[in-house]
Amino acid sequence: MARPRPGSSARLPRPRGGRAGPSDLRAVRSSHRARWRARLSRHQRARQAVTLTVDELTVLADRLLTAPIEVVGRFGDASNATLLVRLTDRDPRSLTELAEALGRDPELDDLEPEDLAVYKPQRGERPLWDFPDGTLHRREVAAHEVSAALGWDQVPTTVLRTDGPFGVGSLQRYVAHDLEQHYFTLLEQGDTEVVAQLEAMVVFDALIENADRKAGHVLCAPGPPDRVWLIDHGVTFHTEAKLRTVAWELAGDEVPPRLLADVDRLREGLAGGFGARLATLLTEEEVLALEARVVTLLEQGTFPHPSVRHPYPWPLL
Repeated sequence: MARPRPGSSARLPRPRGGRAGPSDLRAVRSSHRARWRARLSRHQRARQAVTLTVDELTVLADRLLTAPIEVVGRFGDASNATLLVRLTDRDPRSLTELAEALGRDPELDDLEPEDLAVYKPQRGERPLWDFPDGTLHRREVAAHEVSAALGWDQVPTTVLRTDGPFGVGSLQRYVAHDLEQHYFTLLEQGDTEVVAQLEAMVVFDALIENADRKAGHVLCAPGPPDRVWLIDHGVTFHTEAKLRTVAWELAGDEVPPRLLADVDRLREGLAGGFGARLATLLTEEEVLALEARVVTLLEQGTFPHPSVRHPYPWPLL
C-alpha cells in the first residue's frame, strides 16, 4: 500500500488477509497457548535492549516538549483526531519549502523519522459514555510513564504538550515500523525475543486496564533484534474492569519472575514520587485502582482471565 502524502488524510494500512472474529480467536487459542509456552520454555527470557540510552530519551522528551510543530497529515482511520506532525527544530523549512526544494510534494519517506511525532489534541477527542470527557490524551501520557517505570519502555516517549497546533494534547515519538506486522503475525512467527515482549505487553495491559488492545496497536520496528512498540492508550486506567485485548493465550499461566520483579518495583514507586507524578495525569481514584491491580497481580502471580462480558476489542485489527 502506498504511503500517504503529507497534507493528505494519512490512513493507517490494513494488514493483509481477512478479519478474524472472536469465535475464530477462541478456536485457535489452545494452539497459540501451546506454541507460546513451548517457545518461552526453550529459551531464556532475556530483557529486550532499550533502543535509546537514558540521555537520548531525555533529549527526545525535551524535543517533544519544546520543538516547533508542523502538521503533516491526519490518520483517517483513527476514532479520535490523530495527527502526524513534524518537529522543525532541526530543519526549520516548511513542507512548502521542502516541496520547492524537491520539485514535487514530499512523501513520508522524504521526512526524517526522528523528526516525526503523533499528536492527539484534547479538542479532537470524541466523548465516551464510560470515560470522563477530555482525559484521553492524559491517559496516553500516563501509559508511557508506567511503561518507563516498569523498565520495559514499550510505549514510545509521550509527553503532555500544552501549546500544540490545536491546543493541549499528547505528543508521542513516531516509530518507523513494518506496516505488514501486527500482534497476530508476530505471535504466529514466534520469534523468541518478540514473543517475550508480547508477554510483557499482557502484564502491562492488565495493569493499566487497557480497554482497547487491538492487534494493530502492536507495532514491530525491524531489527535485529526486532522491537515491539505499543500505541493507542487513550482508554486506559479506568477504576472498573475494562480489560479488552486480543491477547488471552496466557490467561491463568504463571507470570515469569523477571516481570513480577519489575511490577514489584512499580509498586514501590507508586507509594512514593512516581505515584505523585501520575496524580498529575490521573484522578486519585484511578491511581488507587492502579495500585490495587499491581498488588493483585503480585499476590496471584498469574496472567489475568477475562473479567468482562466481551473481552475482545472490535475491530480486532
